[in-house]
Formats: sequence, C-alpha cells, structure tokens
Amino acid sequence: MLSITPFIVTIILVNFSSCLYSVLGADNTGLATWYGTETGSGKAAAACGWDDDSKDPPFSSMIAAGNAKFFLKGQGCGHCFEACKPIKITITDECPGKCNDIPYHFDLSGHAFGAMGPPGQEHALRMLGQVDIQFKKVPCSYGSTKIAFKIDKKTNQYWFATAIEYVNGDGALSKVEMASSGSPLFTPMKNIWGAVWQKDTAVLFKPPYSFKLTSGDGKTITASNAVPANYKPGQKYSSTVNF
Repeated sequence: MLSITPFIVTIILVNFSSCLYSVLGADNTGLATWYGTETGSGKAAAACGWDDDSKDPPFSSMIAAGNAKFFLKGQGCGHCFEACKPIKITITDECPGKCNDIPYHFDLSGHAFGAMGPPGQEHALRMLGQVDIQFKKVPCSYGSTKIAFKIDKKTNQYWFATAIEYVNGDGALSKVEMASSGSPLFTPMKNIWGAVWQKDTAVLFKPPYSFKLTSGDGKTITASNAVPANYKPGQKYSSTVNF
C-alpha cells in the first residue's frame, strides 16, 4: 500500500494542476482546504444564519466558509464563486483565525472539495488536505428556487428577525425593507449579522409581511406576503420572486 501511494498522489497533482487554469477570466489565486466529513456539507451555516440548509438543495453541500476577504463581516454571505473544473460554490459561513494568514482562503465542505478532482479521484484529492486554486466571483443562479425567509427562533410580536437566502445574481442584499399586512409603507430593517435582518415591531405591525429587497448590485424586487399571518419562529418560508 505504501509503495503505490506516491503514484496516486502524482496522478492527482498532474490532473489537478491543469484544472487550476480552466476557469475563464479567473485572475485570483487562493488556497482551498476542506472540513467536516469527506462527503458532507461542512457544518451548519452558523455565521450566515442558514443553519443546516447548506446540505439541502439548492446549495446541495457545494459551499465554503470564507476568510475575511470572502466573508466581509457577513456581507459576503451568499456570494458565489467558480473554481477549478469549474465548480460553483456559495459562501455560507466564516473561516476565522488562521484562514486569514493568506489573502484568499476557501474552507470547502468535503463534498465540494472532492468535486474539484477528476471522477473517481475525489478521495485521493481530499487526502491532500489543501490545494492552490484559481477562482472568480460569478452570479448566483438557483434555477426555479425562490428567495426564502428563515425566521429567527427568538422572534416574537415585538422583535422580528429573519435570515434571507437563495438570492440569485449578486447573492447578497445591501438593503431590506419590511411592510406589515395591507400597508404600502416599507420601513428599513437592520442587518444584525450574517444574512440576518431584524426589525422592532409594534403590536399593530402584523403579518403577513412583505419585503422590498435590494441586491448588492443595486437591483430591487418586492416579495409580497412572503411571511404568512400564521408564521412560526424557526420555520422557513419561500417567496414567489427572485432576481
């Protein structure tokens, strides 16, 4: 077994080195590592507020925790990148500490890291632990999936917070406004961390709630009655819109 291990690693390095330059228009190089189980989704997307959604479609475990230049103090949650084959990954978490020893560091799920390798060599690639990659930021595209609102578990009649996910295009939001049932007046929400937006709500500010969403590149859409009158904290609700 020991005698063939160097041969396997050599094959991976040769094949993978060609993949470094296959992303058209890529002008950035960085480091890719992986965490969690070999074929898993890394861990719960805690720093963005999406919990375990990273393992389910449309993310489907093709995710990464980004260092400071990707996470952007939470403003990078939802940004999409192409690397290698190319594969497309979404920033769903933060990689702090030593991940910032270099300018650009993706800590991918085991599933996403293996997907960068040639078919049948996913395990051997993961055994390398880390690889240099080229990457570029690309628009997010989640097909027919609509923007969703994951209600914070601490939400009550006086305090409302929601994580917003599956944003096409830029992938992140620069501004969120909220309106109560039947009202044409949208008032600003505050981005308190990650992709979580919050608003203090008076008793008369009643659901269903509508949202005016502005993407990072300045586009605006309205998700009408996206959170129903009988919503429950901890639940997720899909809208009928996306960018």
